[in-house]
Amino acid sequence: MNILIIGYGSVGKRHAKNMAILGMTCFVIEPNITRLYEANNEGFIGYASLDQIDYTQEFDAVLVCSPPVYHVDQTIWALKLGKKVFLEKPIGINFEQCKSLLNYDYKKIFIGYTYRWNPQFIKLKKDIEIGVVGKLHYANFVIGMNLEDWHPWENYKDFFMSSLELGGGALLDESHFIELVIDLFGLPDKITSIQSKISSLEIETDDYVFAQFQYKNLVVDINLDLFKRPHESYIQVYGENGSISCDFIKKANITTTNKSYTNSAPSLCQFDYERNDLFVSMIKDFIYFVDSDSEPARVPISRGLDVMLVIDKIRKASQDRNWVYLEKF
Repeated sequence: MNILIIGYGSVGKRHAKNMAILGMTCFVIEPNITRLYEANNEGFIGYASLDQIDYTQEFDAVLVCSPPVYHVDQTIWALKLGKKVFLEKPIGINFEQCKSLLNYDYKKIFIGYTYRWNPQFIKLKKDIEIGVVGKLHYANFVIGMNLEDWHPWENYKDFFMSSLELGGGALLDESHFIELVIDLFGLPDKITSIQSKISSLEIETDDYVFAQFQYKNLVVDINLDLFKRPHESYIQVYGENGSISCDFIKKANITTTNKSYTNSAPSLCQFDYERNDLFVSMIKDFIYFVDSDSEPARVPISRGLDVMLVIDKIRKASQDRNWVYLEKF
């Protein structure tokens, strides 16, 4: 199978190397000459732009791994060619822009929200569904890491994450956790939030987001940031019969029920995986999606649009300093 990867930044490189190991032949589009040279040295056929592609070299699917500002246009380009598309998160920079994807064969789009393949999250979701801690009342989602530590090999000020125009910032890039909230609980009834730049990082974008989602009988807090040391990434859920803590750094889920609390014996489930294992599992699912005529995307475009709708509401709630209600599209 021949795969075209648009963008050879950090995630594009990861996908290219994983696909090569899985036996795929990868072609790369990368306007940055240094990265393009690196792709060629790694054995991939590289082009500086879409205009330079040799169309006699057939490809079966497209991975869009460029900065978010380009996602929608590049996805439309691929859909017009009849290709299935792996679209990195976030799917764009705002809901209205992303909604234009519905004018095309959007069922060919597979969204890359990697945490959905995390075994800790999969277990957390199952435990919630079977009622391990009873009816839920509150959940807390926290992810934060100092931007200077993301890519130690480059100046963070040159990274697209520092650019407002390119679609960087905590709200867009860490929308992983917004997607997980929606996957667990659906879209909220209303949202309040703070979106701000509060650290000394020299960036144009937000580096701090706090959002509170309200459902009928559930409150969910979300904290996203770009300045924390050490790195934090966890989910906590609290129900009538106890709680579950899912710590992605320690690779451990701890379940405390009424009975175990009394006995001081919470249940610990330790996980053994590497971060790249999640990317490999996700790409394997995408390859299966490409090969199949009927298999739906595990994370479809509708979910990507749900996330973008919530992102727009978080922005508005922060700007208005008020609650914003969701009208589901």
